[in-house]
Amino acid sequence: MPLRTLNTVPPGGWVYEQALGDGRSKKWKSMNQVWALAEEIADFRKGNGLERGSAKEALHDIEAATCLRLHDDPAWCQPVQKKTARPALAHQSRNARAAVVGGGSVLVEWLGQGAKPVPIAIAQRRADTCLACEHNKEGHRFLRLTAEVARVIAEQMQAKGALKLRVVGEEGLHACEVCLCPLPLKIHVPLATILKHTDDETLAAFPPAPNCWITTERHL
Repeated sequence: MPLRTLNTVPPGGWVYEQALGDGRSKKWKSMNQVWALAEEIADFRKGNGLERGSAKEALHDIEAATCLRLHDDPAWCQPVQKKTARPALAHQSRNARAAVVGGGSVLVEWLGQGAKPVPIAIAQRRADTCLACEHNKEGHRFLRLTAEVARVIAEQMQAKGALKLRVVGEEGLHACEVCLCPLPLKIHVPLATILKHTDDETLAAFPPAPNCWITTERHL
């Protein structure tokens, strides 16, 4: 059964156990963003020649394991609609546009444009700024995203890894409490896409230059 939301950590956290054969297994537990856990599990599977090595598949398995652990509690899990298959990524993106809240619209728009990243030197400079920023906060409460958008982000995080869009210190990037965006992705998004989906009130709430790269780049 799919979860009603991927934005709120369920009771006991995100827990998944991967069977390795011969009675062995590897177990993960996280209280952070579920798409990051999905990416970690997918990377482990690919590195060990295991099946279901995409973030989308890992996220689906995390959902199924969570509902099984919670005994399909209707407060957390919802029945699968008959004759309705899980939509493909492109279809998810189109459907998500009407339901996006907060920073999710930036990521969905970026995905629709082919997710072309900024040069890695720019992304690193942005990351360095966020790592020193008090608004870089860990935890789900700063991300108000629909479950559908969270699934899109999980796949996009996997694609980011495949493109080797890694920066130094990435493990310290979480979510921006001002714009509600997941920072490991946002640092790679072109400024024009960000500004298109950021209202004036949010722009005014960002720290002044040079303490926020969005503010800095807007005035270059």
